[in-house]
Amino acid sequence: MQEFESPIIIDAEKCVACGLCAKDCPLGVIVVDKEAGSAAPHPKRAERCFACGHCMAVCPTGAIRLSRFGGREAIPVRSELAVTLDQVEQFMRSRRSVRAFKAQALERAVLERLMGVTAYAPSGHNERKVEWAVVATPEAVQTVSRMVADWMQLKVDEKHPLVQSLHLRGVVRACRAGADLICRNAPALALAHAPREGATPAEDAVIAASHVELAAHAAGLGACWAGYVTHAVNGHQPLAEYLGIPEGHVVYATLMLGHPAVRYAAIPPREMGGVNWVE
Repeated sequence: MQEFESPIIIDAEKCVACGLCAKDCPLGVIVVDKEAGSAAPHPKRAERCFACGHCMAVCPTGAIRLSRFGGREAIPVRSELAVTLDQVEQFMRSRRSVRAFKAQALERAVLERLMGVTAYAPSGHNERKVEWAVVATPEAVQTVSRMVADWMQLKVDEKHPLVQSLHLRGVVRACRAGADLICRNAPALALAHAPREGATPAEDAVIAASHVELAAHAAGLGACWAGYVTHAVNGHQPLAEYLGIPEGHVVYATLMLGHPAVRYAAIPPREMGGVNWVE
């Protein structure tokens, strides 16, 4: 096999020169040498590889690895785990924004598995700069909720426009009275943050958070977007420091996570947005 100087490592003994990798590469960084009977990195374009993994995914013999991933092999797709469109439709339609949770902490292993799916979320130019702050205990979540309430009170005192649009005065009053309208007594939070600069940092973070939300649904958990936390952490330095958000990063999405307090047995109707068919 080739050494790791190239971003693309192709095992000539496994390669059958089918050309699928070269055909599917979005940047044209792989060529097929018919005389050698093997695919190979393009001598001038290989450095453009952004490690999307299409070549590994399409290779029928597992001949390709990428140096960015330490030469690890691709994971075979298990056909027995494939889902039908009917199953996906019900799964997506039955997702709820859960705002009532059981008083039950989430296991670290469960949270780690939810975070793991985000590695496969789409990312603009495959930059993959989204990082996470996970508030993993109910006690830490309550600390976050109190700090968000402190930020809200500052805005109320400033007579900031957000006070009216986000109903901050009433939320603070409820929180001081013991009703957590900020984190809804969720046992865990997951905050997606990324550098302010980049190809599509906001979109990448929101897509990654959506992956976590759907994975949580599949795990029998509930999730809900915590907009108050997102607003606060980007404007309240003590909270950003508590959560370990790096300087220059913006939190683009926050999810509450936990076991739903109730079971949802039906799917309410929804109005779909308009569609303009262009043919």
